[in-house]
Amino acid sequence: MNTHPFRNLLTALALAAVALSGCGTQSQPTNAPALASPTAAVEVTLKGHDFSYEAPEQIAAGPVTLHFQNAGHEPHHAQLARLNDGVTLEQFQAALAKGEMEAFPLVTFVGGPGAVFPNQSSSVTLDLPPGQYVLICFFRSDDGTPHFAKGMLKPLTVTAAGQTKPPEPEADVTIRMKDFHFDMPTELKAGQQVLKIVNDGPQPHELQVIKLAPGKTIDDVAAFFQKPEGPPPFETLGGMQGLNPGLSGWLNLDLQAGDYAALCYIPDPTTGQPHFALGMVMPFAVK
Repeated sequence: MNTHPFRNLLTALALAAVALSGCGTQSQPTNAPALASPTAAVEVTLKGHDFSYEAPEQIAAGPVTLHFQNAGHEPHHAQLARLNDGVTLEQFQAALAKGEMEAFPLVTFVGGPGAVFPNQSSSVTLDLPPGQYVLICFFRSDDGTPHFAKGMLKPLTVTAAGQTKPPEPEADVTIRMKDFHFDMPTELKAGQQVLKIVNDGPQPHELQVIKLAPGKTIDDVAAFFQKPEGPPPFETLGGMQGLNPGLSGWLNLDLQAGDYAALCYIPDPTTGQPHFALGMVMPFAVK
């Protein structure tokens, strides 16, 4: 059994990413100060437990800021997926029981707060159209069971908004994800950040932010991924869950000065290699 929490998270990220790659289509430190949210129609707090979500039954369409808190003892995330028109929750659950690949063509992945350790939190803003959604956690426990099979799947209705739609959040920086790189600056300012994440590639992508430990480099990160022994040479600082091609969202972070990198863990369906191994990693500095 893995005892290091980051190894558990690496395994969970890899398994969840493999699952998302078939659809064709990380976190604030413990006790981090609350982030100032972008202008949004709705502010929603989500809690992840072992193994359930604490979340409202419905929210209004339009920009919504999702603050995710991991109240469990295992790593969790909050992937948001919209049921395609004409698909029922029962149909999705029946397909999911046969395997993730059976279920993914029935939904559209629209992002969500990235993976976080227990007692940590992350925040994203999404512009949601009306429809039937699910919150779902694809992580697997040490026994190999996916969290959604243990009850971590919750329906969510996004209702029609009023006649006047609030404006989209103001982004400090726009980051475009492509096959296979991030189009983004090499330097960001320190402090609270609103990063607009756009998937311009033909494959689904995600963006995870890591902060390198003092004296460590991207080569050290790559070596750790190859052989995860000892403490990781970085810490996770949040991310945007999988986005289908053409979709976008806003990632809310509070960045301290240091050296960072953006990575995509989702694997290429042809080669099976994670996108960061195909060049989708971007070092950047925060000053």
